[in-house]
Amino acid sequence: MKRLEYIRVAVLLAAVALLGNIAAAQEVKSSGLSRDTITIGDQVVWRALFTVPERAKVGFAPYASILNSTTAGDTTGGVAPYNLGEKIDLLRDFTLDTLSVKEGMREIEANILLTSYDSGSYKLPQPLVVVQHAPELGGSDEVVTRMDTLRFDMPSLNVLSVPVDTANFQIREIKGQMRYPLTFGEVFPWVLLGLFVIVVIYLVIRYIIYRRQNKDFFGRSLHKDPPHIVALRRLEKLRGEKLWQNGKEKQFYTGVTETLRTYIEARYSVSAMEKTSSEIMEELKDKEIEEKIYGRLEDLFKLSDLVKFAKYSPGIEENEEVIPTAVSFVNSTFMQTLEAEKEEK
Repeated sequence: MKRLEYIRVAVLLAAVALLGNIAAAQEVKSSGLSRDTITIGDQVVWRALFTVPERAKVGFAPYASILNSTTAGDTTGGVAPYNLGEKIDLLRDFTLDTLSVKEGMREIEANILLTSYDSGSYKLPQPLVVVQHAPELGGSDEVVTRMDTLRFDMPSLNVLSVPVDTANFQIREIKGQMRYPLTFGEVFPWVLLGLFVIVVIYLVIRYIIYRRQNKDFFGRSLHKDPPHIVALRRLEKLRGEKLWQNGKEKQFYTGVTETLRTYIEARYSVSAMEKTSSEIMEELKDKEIEEKIYGRLEDLFKLSDLVKFAKYSPGIEENEEVIPTAVSFVNSTFMQTLEAEKEEK
């Protein structure tokens, strides 16, 4: 019996020692607000200082979830129906900072930043901070992980409304909107938009003007003049340039024959630009051209070939007859074509 009593006493003493070690394993040294009373909108810090074993892990539940809790619970320890989310604003949730590590213990500081925009007195709810100790062997050689919850002495936060001096209070006119100088980044997009609008307006006006003038967007006429008009205009221009009078006979004869080739190609669908003078005349034999006009045109092409390829220098009379001969050919063939079209109608 005595031996059994000794065993009971030894177990009891071991339990007491274990409880003492657990109590000493973690300790809340301080807990409180940076100030208990604030004015609406002021910020206040809840700060707590506690120690845990160096190898222990510390976890916490978001304080916002505790403030907004609407679930009934143990008001002395568990989550209570605080429902303070509309009264107290959480500006910064839990932050944990290790201040020091000595003799196997870690000193930690916890901070929560709060404010309120409703006057009144509010009892701050208990935060949930859990300490998970390092795994250790139990009585039957099983690995045991012990977890403890820290308890803090939570204060009340008193929120005061902003006092209004009704005696000296004056109603003032509403001030106009404050204007700041514009930056380049603000102005530049509007400048680009303005330039874009100006360009669009210019293009639209240009399109309208050219459309009324029967021109395309680049100012080119949409209405093509008939071949004989084009030829006569070009021959008249060559007459005014006085090329042969200034010793440029080759340039003069080249301009005249190219004008005639272009006209013949457009009028008779003959590839005149790719043929020799004799080949062109051969193509024109069956085009019902007046014999006299045909002969004068053939003489003009032969004279032109002599000037361009044989360095022949024609006389004044020969040069003076070139433009009239070309004009006569154009007018005569145009009139023939016009009469033929009238007969067909």
